[in-house]
Amino acid sequence: MVSPRPNPDKELFVSRATDVGSGTISAVSSAYSGPILTPRQHEIPRSTVMGTSRKHMPSFTVPMYRTLGRLTEFMASIHNSSSAFGENPSSPFPPYQGLGPLLFVNGAVGCLENERHALLRLKASLVLYDTSLLSSWDSTSDQCCAWEGIRCSNQTGHVEMLDLSGSQFGRFPGKINATLMELRHLIYLNTSMSLFSIRIFPELFGSLTNLRFLDLHASFSGGRFPNDLARLSHLQYLDLSYNNLEGTIPPQLGNLSHLQYLDLSYNLLNGSIPHQLGSLSNLQQLHLRDNEALKFDDKNNHVGGQWLSNLTLLTHLDLSGMPNLNSSHLWLLMIAKLPKIQELRLSGCALSDLYLQSLSHSLFNFSSSLAILDLSYNTFSSSKIFEWVFNATYNLMELDLSFNKFNGTILYDFGNIRNTLKVLDLSHNELQGRFPDSFGDICTLHSLYLDDDNLNEDVSTIFLQFSGCARFSLQDLSLRNNKITGTLPNLSIFPNLITIDLSYNMLSGRVPYGIPKSMESVTFESNSLEGGIPKSFGNLCFLRSLDLSSNRLNEDLSYIFHNLSVGCAKYSLQTLDLSMNQIFGTIPDMLGFSSLNYLQLSNNSLNGSILKTSTFPHRLQSLILDTNNLEGEITDSHFGNMSMLNMLSLNDNSLSLKFSENWVPPFQLFIIHLRSCGLGLSFPKWLQGQKHLLELDISKAGISDVVPMWFWTQATNMYLMNISYNNLTGTIPNLPITFSEGLEVILDSNQFEGSVPQFFQTARSLRLSKNRFSETHLLLCTNTTIDRLFLLDLSKNQLSGQLRDCWSNLKALIFLDLSDNTLSGEVPSSTGALLELEVLILRNNSFTGKLPLSLKNCTKLIMLDIGDNKFSGPIPYWLGQELQMLSLRRNQFHGSLPQSLCYLTNIQLLDLSENNLSGRVFKCLKNFSPMTQNVFSTRDTSRFSYFNVHGILDSIESYDLITVLMWKGAERLFKNNKLILRSIDLSSNQLIGVIPEEIGNLIELVSLNLSSNNLSGVITSKIGRLTSLEFLDLSRNHFFGPIPPSLAQIDRLSMLNISFNNFSGRIPIGTQLQSFNSSSYEGNVDLCGKPLEKKCPGDEKVAHQKPETHEETSPQDKKPIYLSVGLGFMTGFWGLWGSLFLIRTWRHKYVLFLNNIVDTVYVFMVLNGIKFQRWLRDLQEKLV
Repeated sequence: MVSPRPNPDKELFVSRATDVGSGTISAVSSAYSGPILTPRQHEIPRSTVMGTSRKHMPSFTVPMYRTLGRLTEFMASIHNSSSAFGENPSSPFPPYQGLGPLLFVNGAVGCLENERHALLRLKASLVLYDTSLLSSWDSTSDQCCAWEGIRCSNQTGHVEMLDLSGSQFGRFPGKINATLMELRHLIYLNTSMSLFSIRIFPELFGSLTNLRFLDLHASFSGGRFPNDLARLSHLQYLDLSYNNLEGTIPPQLGNLSHLQYLDLSYNLLNGSIPHQLGSLSNLQQLHLRDNEALKFDDKNNHVGGQWLSNLTLLTHLDLSGMPNLNSSHLWLLMIAKLPKIQELRLSGCALSDLYLQSLSHSLFNFSSSLAILDLSYNTFSSSKIFEWVFNATYNLMELDLSFNKFNGTILYDFGNIRNTLKVLDLSHNELQGRFPDSFGDICTLHSLYLDDDNLNEDVSTIFLQFSGCARFSLQDLSLRNNKITGTLPNLSIFPNLITIDLSYNMLSGRVPYGIPKSMESVTFESNSLEGGIPKSFGNLCFLRSLDLSSNRLNEDLSYIFHNLSVGCAKYSLQTLDLSMNQIFGTIPDMLGFSSLNYLQLSNNSLNGSILKTSTFPHRLQSLILDTNNLEGEITDSHFGNMSMLNMLSLNDNSLSLKFSENWVPPFQLFIIHLRSCGLGLSFPKWLQGQKHLLELDISKAGISDVVPMWFWTQATNMYLMNISYNNLTGTIPNLPITFSEGLEVILDSNQFEGSVPQFFQTARSLRLSKNRFSETHLLLCTNTTIDRLFLLDLSKNQLSGQLRDCWSNLKALIFLDLSDNTLSGEVPSSTGALLELEVLILRNNSFTGKLPLSLKNCTKLIMLDIGDNKFSGPIPYWLGQELQMLSLRRNQFHGSLPQSLCYLTNIQLLDLSENNLSGRVFKCLKNFSPMTQNVFSTRDTSRFSYFNVHGILDSIESYDLITVLMWKGAERLFKNNKLILRSIDLSSNQLIGVIPEEIGNLIELVSLNLSSNNLSGVITSKIGRLTSLEFLDLSRNHFFGPIPPSLAQIDRLSMLNISFNNFSGRIPIGTQLQSFNSSSYEGNVDLCGKPLEKKCPGDEKVAHQKPETHEETSPQDKKPIYLSVGLGFMTGFWGLWGSLFLIRTWRHKYVLFLNNIVDTVYVFMVLNGIKFQRWLRDLQEKLV
């Protein structure tokens, strides 16, 4: 079998670990029988192919999802993962025998006292305040060989194995120090994914000269390449990936003659790869992936690589992301000569058709051992690449050409290939239209991936292409995210199919009844499938995963579970996702599903209460019931036997959680989402036992209490802490703790008071609005560089007095909101040091003076709102050209409108109202691109992403943009997507002159307010071009002359005020202008016509004219009408029934159509009749 490929769109590398002990998620076993040379890529062992595809995650790396959807999918998928420290049938390596006959003991021989003390000192530096980490490392215990992660030699008692991997313990908040060097007999050291607080890679491992195995991947976040590692002459396994290492690879690394595994991937290394690596004659795996500044140059700056031919034992080579490989063929010729090469990865190397065409086939053939070739993320576009590959390889089993430039149909006959091809990946190309015909002729094909290829055929037509031998061999088929249409046919035509993914297409109809008995994973997410799940699914004895989320399933949940339980599927099913459908009914008893560990039923129409008896399977680890209509109470008894639960999500239901006061949950949760659930007035005490939380949302839970101190110390490993919209009170203690990198803290709408504590500096996002915080000096005014904080919202608090001049330490701040406080004085100049700032909101305070000149350094500003203050002076000339929203309303700015405003080419909201501005309205209005053309903003103003310490996308954060506008006569708040409106407000100033004719260019303008100025002149007729205008206020000026008739052409106009001017003449006739109240025109004594009572000259004469009458139409005139109606009826009648009478196939289809309607109505009536009977029966039982 071929190993199933994980979905690349749903995986991220984690910047912390998720294993916290027994009974929880674990990717690495803590029970060792000795070190093993683990494969670089690890999957569920189903493959006979040697290796896995590019998308697979490293063996020590666990996929983590920052958003709920990704987090929940991770919880579902990881339960099936096997230990990375054990024999793996899919591993390209046998169990690692390099350490010889080492025997490890768990305490039978005590441990040496000096090493025990060294371990305790090491723990003190690593663990700090989190006592749950390394809990077995107890100073009262002298059996250190039995401690977690420790193994000793049974001959000497020395500590020879130390495993501090993050996948076992989680992130260590402290720093690794020189105490480690006292364990000089270490042979095995693993600190992978520990993410120590130290930011620079330390040079201290080189003194551990007995090391054979060293795994430091994802342990640190920068620094130079550690040269001291070259002293580890016995080293056989070295992994330094994901550490952001800089500098060059030291040539001395070539002295490690025993090295068999070397991984330097995902760093920032530069320079040439030293040819001394060719001396590593025992090397079996070399991974240099994604070091974009690393080159294959020789001393003459030519592409080298001759040294590769010396690595005769090399089986795995990854050069992905190498920038200059396309300038020479020498390195590729050297690789082709390697006798044992099994896996070659050249992803993202800028290789093209031209590069391979210039290489002679007669001079080039790979070793017959090559089984896996990864050419993804290159620029191949011609089908000739297949001819080249299959001529140069003999036993190729896996070919990855995803993310290339193929366009149209693949013109290659795959039926004639001599290779035993088992895996073919052509995802993320532009194949367009037809499915390649010859795929069905690849008789050895096990796995086919054509995701994101713009295929738009009917699904039945596609499956017909597999009429050849491939339909008998095919095991994994993925066609996700195309434009495939039609109704799913019988899938039994693929008798050996194991996984199928047709998600994100345009499929309709019902889930097919026919399905292969071998099926293990079915994914039909995000289509338009209706009905329910057929009974045949209940007989799939190997079914592990079923995902029908985001469809239109509309069956009773009880029926669905009944159909799944009729056979053996209830014993095998592990993951079930039915979210985002129209499923109704109550939660049924699921105890029979003995293997189910992931259940996702959110966003349906489930109702009723959850049974008090144990309803859910005992092995359930993720329970997600968000956004339904569930009600009633949840008590201890619901979770009595759910010891494996690690995710509980009940958001947005009407549930109340009522647990016993001293209840100790049997589980350890990673994720708790209980938004809008009733948790009682007291802060939930049962949370104190949840030591390993990553996400917590108990917002809108009705809590009215003081947050206990234990909660803050326990929150240090979280990514999300949302306790907003409660009635939490008191001050937050200033504790000596550090949050996990990436934590989002949401405390909005509570009653917290006092100072914001210093330890909040280490959060990623601080949302603290609508509280009673009064001080920020502990947060801001320290000597510490604050380089994590992206968002700070302290709006609607009780901050007062001068704003502290302590902003230069905030190096990463993007969003700052201090609005609706009572701050006064001048804005400090240090705010100009916020070079990353995009949003600055100081609205509704009492700031005075001028804006500091240093703010001109904030060139990334897209929103500046300083309205409702007491700022004075002229409008600053240095306002950034990136601004999209500028509000200076209700201040004391004076002087003319500066010419610099003309350079705000991205502006979409300009509010300068209620100041003392003078001069004329600028004529450069056509420069305001968002107002003159139908385009989106040049930047996304509500979302930003950031990279974690290992340079990998770790999260997507969002912030809300909220501004105040005078809209239709009243102040209104506008938020995020509503800010697409384009608005100019210059009202309540002292502007003079006329409205420039350039106003006619603002065809996307939605709101224009020029009221209460000294403007004059005739309104330009070009104002009628503002077809998007909804709000226009020109009142209280000195305009004269007639109202331009073009104004009546603006059909979107819903608010108009031109009162108290000197307009004259008739109000133009149109559906819009006559619909407004007469108050919109008052104060213009010479205006006349509707809706004013004042009539225009000549109106009375028109009113007395006799209306024109028409003579009654005679019957003779109606005869043509009757004749036309009769002929039309006869033509339509016989056109339909004559066709049905003469054409047999049409007649049959029409009868079938009528039968379907009758059947549909019948089923609808029966189902609703059953539901009505059940409702009556429940009602009778309640009455009894």
